[in-house]
This record gives sequence, C-alpha cells and structure tokens, in this order.
Amino acid sequence: MTRVYLKNARVFDATGAAPYPATVEIAEGRIAAVHRGAGPDATPPPAPDARVLDCAGHTVMPGLTEAHTHISFDDLHSMYDAVATQPEDHALIALANAQRLLERGFTSLFSAAAAKPRLDVAVRDAIAAGRFTGPRIRAASQEITPSGNLGDLDTGYLTLPRTMAFVVTCDGPDEFTKAARLAARDGVDTVKINISGDRDWGHMHADDTVTVITEAEIAAVVSVARARGMKVAAHCNSRTGVAMAVSQGVDVIYHAVHADADARARVAEAADRVFVAPAIGLPISMLEAAEAGDFPADAAKRDRLKREVETAAACMADLHRRGVRVLPGGDYGAVYTNPIGTNARDLAHFVDLIGIPALDTLVAATRHGAALMGRAEDLGQVKPGFVADLLIVAGDPLDDVAILQDPDRIAAVILEGRFVRDTLAAPSGAEQPAPLPLTA
Repeated sequence: MTRVYLKNARVFDATGAAPYPATVEIAEGRIAAVHRGAGPDATPPPAPDARVLDCAGHTVMPGLTEAHTHISFDDLHSMYDAVATQPEDHALIALANAQRLLERGFTSLFSAAAAKPRLDVAVRDAIAAGRFTGPRIRAASQEITPSGNLGDLDTGYLTLPRTMAFVVTCDGPDEFTKAARLAARDGVDTVKINISGDRDWGHMHADDTVTVITEAEIAAVVSVARARGMKVAAHCNSRTGVAMAVSQGVDVIYHAVHADADARARVAEAADRVFVAPAIGLPISMLEAAEAGDFPADAAKRDRLKREVETAAACMADLHRRGVRVLPGGDYGAVYTNPIGTNARDLAHFVDLIGIPALDTLVAATRHGAALMGRAEDLGQVKPGFVADLLIVAGDPLDDVAILQDPDRIAAVILEGRFVRDTLAAPSGAEQPAPLPLTA
C-alpha cells in the first residue's frame, strides 16, 4: 500500500485538544506519524513513490461513528414496509444504505436493530470479506420486545415468521433467553431489547412513559450476552426503565427521554461502561415535517413532539455535564421524515439544541464512537498507530459543525488507509489516488 502524506492540514485529532497544523502520514492502513507544524520544514521528505495531497483549507479528522444505525430501515412510511420487503431485497437495501453512510463520512456503524434476522450480519460479513467496500459494522439483532409493545404487529390475525417479523415478541425470562441465544446463533454483535414503550403506542398501553419489561427478562438477555461477548442495547424512554437498564448491565441506552434526576444519577455512576444515544433527530424531523404539513400530526401530537424534544435535550445536556458519553445517532431511516444519509444533522442538534460544545460533539462522534465499537485502543483518533479511518473536510467543522451535512464538503473519506471517496484536487505533478469502487 502506497504511503500517503496529507500536508498543510488542520488536524482535529479527537483527543480533546484544539486543532493544530500538521501533516498526517499514512502507511499500511494506519497513521504512521503526525508531523506537527506548517510549511515545508514541518514534514520530512516523502518517499519517491508516496502520494502527497495538499489539504490547505481542509480539516483532517477521524471518521464518524453512527451510534444508532438502522441500515435495513429504508425511510419507512409504516413498520409494515419493513415486513413486506423480501429478505433478498432487504439485504441489498441494507448494503446500499451502509455504503451511502460511508460516503457521507460514517466509517463505523453501531446498529440499533435489524428489521430481519441476519441482515446486519450479512452486510457486515460481506464487507469484511472484501466482496464490497463499506464501513465497519457492529451488527444487531431484531428488536426483542414484550408482547403489546413497540413493533408488535401481530394482533391476532397475523402470524409472522421470525424471518419476516419486525420484532421478536417474548414473554418471560425463558423466552427472552431463547431469543438472545438465537440472535447469538445468527452471529450478531449486539442484542437489542425494548425496555419501554414509545410514542404512538398508547393504544397498547405502552407509550413512552411505560416500562413494559421485567428486570428478570432484562437479566436473562444480559446473561446470554455476557457469556458470549455481545453487547446489549435498549430502547428505553421511561424513568424506571433507564434505572433498570443500568442496574442490570445494559451497555447502550437509547432515547432516555424521561430519565429523572435519580435515573440520570444512576447512569452517571456507570459512566465508565454505559453509552447513551438520544436519537433526537427522529422527533425533531417528525415535528418539522408536521409543521410543514408533510407528516400527519394534529395539534396535540405536535405539542407532544415539542415536549419530547425539549425534555430529551434537557436530559442529554445534564448527562453530558455529569460526564456520561452521549453519542449522536438519530434513528435515521426509521421514518421517512428522517432519511438515511442525513445522519450528520445530529451533530448540529447536539450543538444547537442540546448545547454540547462542537469540540465535545465531535469527540463523541469519533473517539467515544470508537469506544462504542469496542476499538478505543486503535480507532477514532488521529494518533500514530491508529487505524487510518479519516475524513478530509473542506472548512472547519469546529467552527460550523453543520458543514458535515454537506456531501460536497466531504472532500475525502479514507477507510483503513484506502480512499473510498476523493474529490480533493491533487497538486500539479502529484498522483491522484483513485477512490475504491463500492463493489470489489
């Protein structure tokens, strides 16, 4: 693999330090050196066959991690859309969505659930085998939920096989244990459980304030996951559900909208092992679309969405102050108002709505994201020895994090030292690295 020099760059290394001028040297898929300083004397002479790219006016930073990814949720108008799509078609859709996110700067995806068994696993494995170019993925199970809760589409007249069901419905520790074991058999990295209800599920007495699961059922899933080296992620809005998730050893808590002071204190006590991702992009997009007349919502529902956004923002600001790793990832693709590919909107939500500083937001999306992926030791920072998953961004995302939403500002995406996207003009006489095709 040819050695690459990214010279005249403004480097955001995700250590928490302010950006600085440097040349980043890449070799064999990793960062070989970071030569601090500007000008010709800052970098040793490159090897004769090296590729030298002038990054003046650009920021070099780690690739982004999407902490709440649904590559098989294809901008759904209804949960039945996910059921109606045949598995073969669904796998191709999931692969295309993963590749779209890579081109938008997300080099790592932490799945928050697959719409069918093994969809995430199949895409992860095909990319890892080199059949396709794509981001690294931690694959998730279908959502495992008690009957009468979010995603339970079987109302008595449907009998959906596991291969088509949006969720796996379970009741009692034994059924949750079996579902977790089947997910392990599928080869997932993460088991997803639904601890609370959600908006629009009040007709099943399971709105977002309700805890629908028992501690024994959570413990059953965690027991299977721990024994097999898997993580457990939870859809969890309710106050009591958040406290239960922490006490039972859940690794990733999604939403946490109604976590009160006591629940937030419990999360903070476990800040060294627990991650929180509010997925705030979804209710924001629903509210914006409703106010524009593009999403069906009466005045009462719009008011509920406003309160949800305000409550979630206040909760996440408090958790961030308490030292909890709060990560971007906004349930993109779960509803058509929040399409796959617009995921970088979450970064602006963190800054503008929650009030998390841009530097902390980008650390969350890079260094903390790498920790979520289980790769804190060699991913998510611009440091010698770390994997060269990098973005070259036109401008300064610390000054305006919204530029990461513009694909034209993502000048290059580098995955393990290989260019998978490159629009950065090479200086005269230098060789321009060709982006990898998305198919091998």
